[in-house]
Amino acid sequence: MTGICAAYILGWVAFCLVAGAILLRDRKVLLPEFGDYFHFLSVPWKLGVFVPAALFVSFAGRFTDDETWDVVTGSGMSILTFLTAPWSIGLFYQVFTRQRPRRYLIVASALLLFSSSWFYDGYLLWRDGSYTQRWFGNLIASSTLYVAAGLFWNLEAWPGAGYRLSFGRPNWPKPPADTRFRPLILIAIPLVLIAAFLLVGLVGWKFK
Repeated sequence: MTGICAAYILGWVAFCLVAGAILLRDRKVLLPEFGDYFHFLSVPWKLGVFVPAALFVSFAGRFTDDETWDVVTGSGMSILTFLTAPWSIGLFYQVFTRQRPRRYLIVASALLLFSSSWFYDGYLLWRDGSYTQRWFGNLIASSTLYVAAGLFWNLEAWPGAGYRLSFGRPNWPKPPADTRFRPLILIAIPLVLIAAFLLVGLVGWKFK
């Protein structure tokens, strides 16, 4: 392992620890919010989309030319994305609109980077004994996918306007009053196409 690689690992581990310290500090405020967030993620259409998507991402890697895509990286990143991306993207919005303190940029960034990159990097370092050469390409592709997923899981129906993003509500992350998916189909298509391109179009497939 090169010195630069070791420094990078220490850097992202330290960054995650700082984010964890912020969450621990604010736990009395955040714990009730996490209860609402659990119900927010449990909306039927979200689970109905997530389960088959997670199964695909977990097991499709064996049919590609990507040696880093196995059940652990696939399932781990898909689960982390579903659990954290809606909240992370919402945090970014709330910090930029001054509804949250700026320290939450660290939390949102750590969630994004750990879920889309550092989990993958760390697991492959443990599995292979070396830092993967695919780390940068994965960082770009998976971060883009993470943002698209965070926006997708924050879509909600809104009477008269068709849809809106949940994190724009004053009481977010409480679950939406209208849990229908049908009004969201048209706006969801571009986000689904982004995900499909990144997961399917950027890899070589092999079927034996």
